[in-house]
Amino acid sequence: MKFIYIMSLTSLILMVFSQICDAVEIEQVEKEMSSTYPQEHWYNLTLMGMKIGHIHLYIEKTEYEDEEMIRTKTDTVMQFKGLGKQILVETNRVEYSDLDYMPRYFVSSSNESGEKHVEGKIKDGVAHIITSLNGQKTESEVELPQNTTSDAVAVDKLLSKNLLKIGEKLNYYTFNFDMLKPIKSELSVVDKDKITYNHIKKQVYILEQKMDILGGINTRLWVDSEGVTYKSETNMMGQSFSATKTDRKNALGEVEEVDITLNTRIIPTGKRPKTGASRFVANVQLSKGNLVDTIMAHNNQKIALKSKQTGTLTIEMSHVEDIDCPVLPIRDPENRKYLSATAFVEADNQDIRNKAVEIIDDEENSWRAAKKLCKWVYKSIKDKGLSGGYSSSLTTLQTLTGDCTEHTVLLIALARSVGIPARICSGLVFSKNAFYYHFWAEVFVGKWVQMDPAFGQVIADANHIQLQGKTLESATMVEFTEGVFRTLNQLDIDVIE
Repeated sequence: MKFIYIMSLTSLILMVFSQICDAVEIEQVEKEMSSTYPQEHWYNLTLMGMKIGHIHLYIEKTEYEDEEMIRTKTDTVMQFKGLGKQILVETNRVEYSDLDYMPRYFVSSSNESGEKHVEGKIKDGVAHIITSLNGQKTESEVELPQNTTSDAVAVDKLLSKNLLKIGEKLNYYTFNFDMLKPIKSELSVVDKDKITYNHIKKQVYILEQKMDILGGINTRLWVDSEGVTYKSETNMMGQSFSATKTDRKNALGEVEEVDITLNTRIIPTGKRPKTGASRFVANVQLSKGNLVDTIMAHNNQKIALKSKQTGTLTIEMSHVEDIDCPVLPIRDPENRKYLSATAFVEADNQDIRNKAVEIIDDEENSWRAAKKLCKWVYKSIKDKGLSGGYSSSLTTLQTLTGDCTEHTVLLIALARSVGIPARICSGLVFSKNAFYYHFWAEVFVGKWVQMDPAFGQVIADANHIQLQGKTLESATMVEFTEGVFRTLNQLDIDVIE
């Protein structure tokens, strides 16, 4: 079982705390860059009041394509525990911004998905991106609005416009290098405060950043008049997360043990769900937001609303008859995109294709073939330990290790390679005594049917609450974690049957 929050947490941390670089006004950049750069800064990362890692920043003046640029190198190290296993996540990123605060070039690498490397060049309002995942490359292009600003220099832009005054605000788009798209944002000055750093009290402004993504993410920053950020704080999914300026020795000091899985499970009230249940009914309630945007509705999953935040959820297990299912390959035009290859699902790889053909053994019926693939994935991945990120389908085939995400992407790749449309489901599943965040698969065999290869269920039981899905996976997979951010520490489940 995978707790999908772990992988998305790295991207979210970099996204919401990208403002912790020092900032200086544009005039200062031009006049003093040679004397103020290079700069080096260290920050402690804490989650729920406990230290989980650090951020190291190195900022310098340089040139890129014969233009003056600000180069920011960000190294992030975090350590978690999940189901008793230690998980170390390391991310390194270098980005270049011009003196108009426009992102121009970036490169990042991470161990969260094996060996992941992303390189992007922004030219004429278009980001040209190459994602390499364990040697496999995927190219994409993203158009950027005119007022797009680099993550690392949004505070600089605020200062350059002389807006560091209570009541002032800056509206812009942040190009996020982790989600690989522009995000509508607002940075406003809301108050003044004093903060102690190295036993010295400093006058600071309190800034609030709002990002229009994942249901809305709000971050507070404590920034002095020169643009130095001493603290960033976000309430992430009911949990307090902060980055605090410190020295190298302190930042590299020991971390505390935080078991992400146990701290984020949802323990239901009412009746205890039964493994393999064909029907599940529960009253559900959100502390904020609304259920319509949080819990998906489809043929097998329905919610009867009592209010914006309360309702009754009913899930019915699918029923499939072989005779009703088409032969392979399926050429349904509406679902053709779910036959394609992506960064994590290498459905066009010959090794994937060969293995799928071997497994189905000349089976032409799409449902019987899908069942064979699901059973093979469950039985073949014997090391089912929790991993710290997403491995691709090809890597999973080669290693036959991984948790629910690896089971899912491998099944989907195998299915697509022989003509069965398939896609990812993410949400909650009941196991033992609680609901945990989880990935599973859905295949189209005349109708969409959910399968759970991690649990060995050729038809996923009714204890699967789907929060996200129906989209084609990107090179970041962050789109499948939105349900986590809308429900973590915010959803109550009272089981009726």
